[in-house]
Amino acid sequence: MTGMVWAIFRATLLQTLRDRGALAMGFGLPVIFFLIFAEIFSSAAGDEVRLDVAIVDEVKSAESLRLLAALTADPAVRTVPGVTDRQQAREMVRLGTADVGLVVRADGESLATASGLAAPPLLLLVDPARGMTATVLAGQLERAYFAALPDLAVGRVAELVGTEFTTFTPQQEQEITAGLARLRSDASGGGGDGGGGWSFADLVESMPVAGRNASTNHVAYYAGAIAFMLLLFVAVQSAQGILDDRDRGTLDRIATGPAGIGVIVTGKFVFLALQGLVQTALVFVIAWLVYDVDLPGSFGPWLLVAATSSAAAAAIGLMLVVDCRTRVRAQFVPTIAILIMSALGGSMVPRFFMPDWAQKLGWLTPNTWALEGYSAVFWRGEPLAAVLPYCGVLAAFAVVSLGLTYWFARGLLRE
Repeated sequence: MTGMVWAIFRATLLQTLRDRGALAMGFGLPVIFFLIFAEIFSSAAGDEVRLDVAIVDEVKSAESLRLLAALTADPAVRTVPGVTDRQQAREMVRLGTADVGLVVRADGESLATASGLAAPPLLLLVDPARGMTATVLAGQLERAYFAALPDLAVGRVAELVGTEFTTFTPQQEQEITAGLARLRSDASGGGGDGGGGWSFADLVESMPVAGRNASTNHVAYYAGAIAFMLLLFVAVQSAQGILDDRDRGTLDRIATGPAGIGVIVTGKFVFLALQGLVQTALVFVIAWLVYDVDLPGSFGPWLLVAATSSAAAAAIGLMLVVDCRTRVRAQFVPTIAILIMSALGGSMVPRFFMPDWAQKLGWLTPNTWALEGYSAVFWRGEPLAAVLPYCGVLAAFAVVSLGLTYWFARGLLRE
């Protein structure tokens, strides 16, 4: 019995070692995925978080200048150039040019005193689908406030005590004024260490820049993300039939006809593209009926993005399979390629969580262009013309991949 077990174990081990696909899927892919996601989440949770912030200072007081100088000194905050007013900052956040907007507003209360009548002086302009950015920026603002303006923080506490609990004598007021001056001087020299007994949250208000709520935006995002990734997998699975046709000799018989092998590739492509469009439609119809994603109101732009996405996925799936040329390789190479594209392209983790290098690499994947197209339609509510660049790139992916598929398919006849 022991000898049989050992023999089976040894035979299985040798078979696995000879199977490059099994080795790649079993040992290579987990390492690659660990490295990608570890880098993404370590950056999102650590010191490498970077926010592109559209800043507007409507007050331009000494206090606001000190606060913004301390905030922008933080390497995690990158100021978006060319912002002149609140409406422009709002539009940049809506379009995704900026992660979040910050307005030191003239129609709010002063940074130095709490009137209790006006709105908070700091306004955050937030895309509801990226609500985390407001939390991150608020924390950085609080740190900058207590580092650069500790005199204001303590002054607010003193004001609260003097109005709600007791009355300061003239001598006490003089001592408070002198102490605040010392805090101001220390902060100017980099020695501010914060204040206590008062909530910084009273100074901050968040305002959404999109009409739809965060949950609906997230559903729309993941509808596109999951739909496109599944399109790639289904296209690869269906495209493997062309290898079966080659093994049965069907490919050679059709290729000897006047249409050549191109008719097989074209027929497969048309079927996969239409199949992908139907699958995408099913996902978004469910998102509309169950989660109130506005599919009818965005049907034209959505249809263009969905059609070009399906064509790109169909062509890429065919290319990956035909290039493999054997069933064994076609079982693992396309899977690895799709998973890596999906990880970097935003189908698994939203791209704004990713470090800069991953976001830049994502533009090389069709996933990113498809998701940006869907985001333009459902997150930002943009018209048909605004999604044309994304659809153009997806169409280019389809044309190039289909052309390579025709080229690779000729190799199938020679084997």
